[in-house]
Amino acid sequence: MRVHFMGIAGSGASAAAAIAKAYGFGVSGCDLSLEGHNPKHLGCDSRSCRVDVLAVTPAVFSFDPGNDEVETAKKSGIEVITWQEFVGKYLLKDKFVIAVTGTHGKSTTTAMVAKVLEDAGLDPTVLLGAILPEWGTNFRIPVRHPELVSGSQEIPNPDRVEARPKGRQVRNDDGGDDKGIFVIEADEAYDNFLNYKPDIAIVTNIEMDHPEYFKDLSAIMDSFEKFLLGTRKTIIGNVSDPNVAEILKDVMKSSSVNAIDYTKHELNISLKIPGEFNILNAKAAFQVGLLLGIDPTIIRNSLSNFTGVSRRFEYLGTYKGRKVYSDFGHHPTEVKTTMQAAREKFPNQYIWLIFQPHMFSRTKALFKEFVSVFKNIPANQALILDIYPSREADTSLVKSQELVDAVDSNKVDYLSGVEELKVVLDKEVRPGDIIFFMGAGDIDQMARNLIK
Repeated sequence: MRVHFMGIAGSGASAAAAIAKAYGFGVSGCDLSLEGHNPKHLGCDSRSCRVDVLAVTPAVFSFDPGNDEVETAKKSGIEVITWQEFVGKYLLKDKFVIAVTGTHGKSTTTAMVAKVLEDAGLDPTVLLGAILPEWGTNFRIPVRHPELVSGSQEIPNPDRVEARPKGRQVRNDDGGDDKGIFVIEADEAYDNFLNYKPDIAIVTNIEMDHPEYFKDLSAIMDSFEKFLLGTRKTIIGNVSDPNVAEILKDVMKSSSVNAIDYTKHELNISLKIPGEFNILNAKAAFQVGLLLGIDPTIIRNSLSNFTGVSRRFEYLGTYKGRKVYSDFGHHPTEVKTTMQAAREKFPNQYIWLIFQPHMFSRTKALFKEFVSVFKNIPANQALILDIYPSREADTSLVKSQELVDAVDSNKVDYLSGVEELKVVLDKEVRPGDIIFFMGAGDIDQMARNLIK
């Protein structure tokens, strides 16, 4: 089977494409950041096409519904689905699925779970929404499963699994030992995670987000409930989050799955990554390990050695003697908790936050929350750049200057662009200061260019 990925450079789609290739699918792809989208990529002539499935990033259906490549595929009889549908339909088939979802903490928790399983010898397939520096990729292919890279175009038989090395045996009480295990970051945006039917689901927290798709918190709650109702065995949830607690209560009324509150259990380990939120993430991963029968010592060692994923409190280097960090945070809660973690890590140093809001619809919908966070920001100085539009066409909803004006603090200023930012950094930032670049847009590349 041949699959073409539209938006293959995306953080999730690129991982899905790599895994599909390892599973034996013929894979090709295009992206607006590369050569763009074009019907010629499908290789269609009067008799046939070179592609069987067109796996599309969901944003195409929302923001470019009449896309020529999509329309040509439909007319040519090619199966047109989102890449998440492709993953659920083809890659997760016959797998024991562990899915991690939540408004915040998905990537880190998914990576923690993956590392615990890897260190225990379970050899999982992993699809991440961020790069794990230890791997250098956002995916993992099982290393002891030669059938996955044999070139077959069929999904491999999950029963053909090598025995684990002696001394690394795992008592799997929840069923994952007789199937290949697939750990996946399950994104709630556009209802993407509804394509997955996990055996174990982890839900970290639930807040309003993705206003370009969900009209309000109630719509998001309904989506999470549908996802959790599709869980086959166990839900591991953060019941200290009131929205998670409410949904779990409803789910348990109509489902026979087990539910575990991972916040009740003490961790008693020291993490290399800062923040109270990462302690919660580690608690969730610990519960997965226990559920799969992994030796607690292996779990603790794995989590205590975990160094994080890219763009999550990631240290990049120095700029003229100032330490530079990059973080993907783009929701008010993420800005708040990350800056709190920064202040805990650097209690006596001057902290600069360079923040790039992500999407006009999000900034507008969460405007009051952003104002509240920046009025009490733990950083010494925050500089807010212009909003990164991502895929949005309507750029008139709100401006960064409006946010700065509403905050009305001498600790928060507006900057128009990179050149002005360089002037401020060179003039105002002192040796020993800490600089955080935060946002889900191209601000990470700004930071990396700065330290070159």
